[in-house]
Amino acid sequence: MAIPRPALLVELLMSADRVITAARESAPRPADEWSCATILGHLAQVDHEVWLPRIDVMVAAQQSGTAAMFTWWEPDSTATAETHRDATVDDTSALLLASRTELLNRLRHLRDEQWAATAVHDTWGVIDVEGLMLQALAHDEEHRASILLGQAEV
Repeated sequence: MAIPRPALLVELLMSADRVITAARESAPRPADEWSCATILGHLAQVDHEVWLPRIDVMVAAQQSGTAAMFTWWEPDSTATAETHRDATVDDTSALLLASRTELLNRLRHLRDEQWAATAVHDTWGVIDVEGLMLQALAHDEEHRASILLGQAEV
């Protein structure tokens, strides 16, 4: 069953807000784990380095009549920790809200046929844009849970 696009877009924004709220309310994390600021920065990086490019690849493949193929990939965890080492939760909250706004704007401008663009993911199988965004929501939730449980998922 397809999720209405407006509802999915709202959920993507609210998901970012829930992670930010959890980060703001979290107790300090152990030094050997990602800070809450780093987790938020990671989510912003994933928006820019995973979700947005993959949407573009899926749409381009659809337009050219080829198949988009993806493997599992996330930004390097050590580089992410270094990038956001001195950042505050406020700093990376702003980054996440900016990246999520960019993602939402990209999704809002997809035509119906582009929304149906697909790719084959080596873990998830055939996935369309909606399915990709459901994976984005699941990724957000994994990291929100790690904040709430006091454990980093890196």
